[in-house]
Amino acid sequence: MRQEKVLERVYHPGRLRAAWQQVQENAGAAGIDNMTVAEFGQRAEELLTLIHEKLKAGTYRFKPARRALIPKEGASKMRKLGIPVVMDRVVGQSINLAFAEIFDPEFTNSNFGFRRGKSQHQAIRQVQGIVSEGYEWCASIDLKSFFDEIPHNLILTLIRRKIADERLVTLIARALKAGVMVEGIFEKTTKGCPQGSPLSPMLSNIVLNELDHELERRGHRYCRWADDFLILLRSERAAQRVMDGVVRYLEEELNLPVNKDKSEVAKIKDAPFLGFQVLRGKIRVSNKARIRFKDKIRALTRRNNPLSMYQITQELNTYLRGWVSYFGIQEFRYLFRDLDGWIRSRLRSMQLKKWKNPRKFQRIMIKTGFKLQQAHRVWVKMNKWQSVERKEVRFVMNLKWFREQGLIFLHDFTKHTPEPSLFSR
Repeated sequence: MRQEKVLERVYHPGRLRAAWQQVQENAGAAGIDNMTVAEFGQRAEELLTLIHEKLKAGTYRFKPARRALIPKEGASKMRKLGIPVVMDRVVGQSINLAFAEIFDPEFTNSNFGFRRGKSQHQAIRQVQGIVSEGYEWCASIDLKSFFDEIPHNLILTLIRRKIADERLVTLIARALKAGVMVEGIFEKTTKGCPQGSPLSPMLSNIVLNELDHELERRGHRYCRWADDFLILLRSERAAQRVMDGVVRYLEEELNLPVNKDKSEVAKIKDAPFLGFQVLRGKIRVSNKARIRFKDKIRALTRRNNPLSMYQITQELNTYLRGWVSYFGIQEFRYLFRDLDGWIRSRLRSMQLKKWKNPRKFQRIMIKTGFKLQQAHRVWVKMNKWQSVERKEVRFVMNLKWFREQGLIFLHDFTKHTPEPSLFSR
């Protein structure tokens, strides 16, 4: 049954306040009007009333988003981000809340993206469960610039299936066609839904829900997070057949272009998904994610870093906590231990360079318990990477020393594993 009077739900004062609270929590940069979330907050009651009145009268107009480019994870290309003004974010979030009530009940159980109570961890665990049933091949399909390529008419057609309120459909059309400002020049948007808008996750789910139901109609096992999805099969031949059929469906029925260079049929152990891989039935950090992790650690632990070891450790801890909060579900026992050892080697190399003089290192050795004559026989090359493997260096900068610096260990987040010995790498 198609829903009537949906716009009333969107401009209801209580819902607008709830939408504003979520926008406030998410914070974010200012749009083209330069109004920050904090500045909106100082006038929140006045501006929320204004939004209510304009939506009710049908006179609300979206402003163009401000174009920003951010690095695309795992690629040299930049991701296009559209930053709406705060007022538009509030309206978009309010529409999002109303749409969740209408559309979410029809989303499938294998859709984990941007849904309350769903997470990326649940998604990769579902993949792990399907693999355990013997589905060891997959069709991994990459949608080309998905958020930039969604046809507007497809979005509006799918919304009209559930919503009879043309005032709201018109509002969505205005949001989609609001355009972007690129270095002060206005650009029309004739397709796509800019990432950065509170509406884009919901609209992407509405569009790809068509794919989800098609896959279920065909009896396929799959898992999806936004536009990242895997279809799991028992054989390479079946995976190739399904790949061909689904690519045709996406391009011919939904008019969504597929990036064939990045789409592949592969063994599940070779197919990264959400930064993970399922290898020998266990969840593991993907090779690409580990490379990105090491690149970030290298940047934070350059030997010519002018900051103190304490400051470096604090920056490192901030990154490590965020990283392990996501990747902590991985199940390979020694992965975190090995990464910890590598991080400590990086920090030892950095500290040796800060100490500069081998004689200073000798004095530190004496303070840590080495005999005078024993310390004087040790000559460490302070600017050589190989020096971090010297037993004297590892003794001076042992686990206790790193704990005193405040460094957190990834190993601490591995369940049911013993503490490494004091002089571990």
